[in-house]
Amino acid sequence: MASLVSRTLRPAAIARRFIATPIRPLSTTLSRRADEAQTAELGVGELQGASFKIEPLRRVGEDDATKRARLVYQSRKRGTLESDLLLSTFASAHLPTLPPKILDQYDRLLDENDWDIYYWATQKEELSSTNPSSSESPSTADINAKPASDELARHPPAGEWAQTVGTFKPAYRPVPVRWKDSEILGMLRAHVRSRSVDGGEGGGMAFMPALEPLEDKM
Repeated sequence: MASLVSRTLRPAAIARRFIATPIRPLSTTLSRRADEAQTAELGVGELQGASFKIEPLRRVGEDDATKRARLVYQSRKRGTLESDLLLSTFASAHLPTLPPKILDQYDRLLDENDWDIYYWATQKEELSSTNPSSSESPSTADINAKPASDELARHPPAGEWAQTVGTFKPAYRPVPVRWKDSEILGMLRAHVRSRSVDGGEGGGMAFMPALEPLEDKM
């Protein structure tokens, strides 16, 4: 009789333990996994959410002139307009005179994802040796300063799409350790800063520069 009672009460005890065990919400689990995926540093040729890896093509025995000519082409034919303008203008200004060490860095940098290269070169980050925002500009010197009395005050936008005005937030791509303080990324960021409205030239990157023989610039 006692064994029968114990067998009867056993399922109830198991049920009580199951109810007492805290259950992690599915949304919390999914968000935690997503955060872990975002914080994990991707290698060269890896894409977020993809199960495959694109191995870069390494050239062996390539002479200096051939490498520079190839990099001119790779800088102009990226597949996105933003990357085409950024890298083609950089190559036109710096590629003919890059020393071999920096030239090899630039060659490896072009194996990275196009949008990664673009955001690494243009986004605002913490102060570092390769960050163009590290030097103060009129637009960033005092971001909390109140507008002067003679400045035009901004009013909340009105209309059907008012909630979308000024809400655009560009994606943030953290720079991986392999490029964090590299010389080539510092040069690329300096190139972006020189073409910006706060830089020296301020001419932007509206057009892809015309092709010229590398020998004429060396």
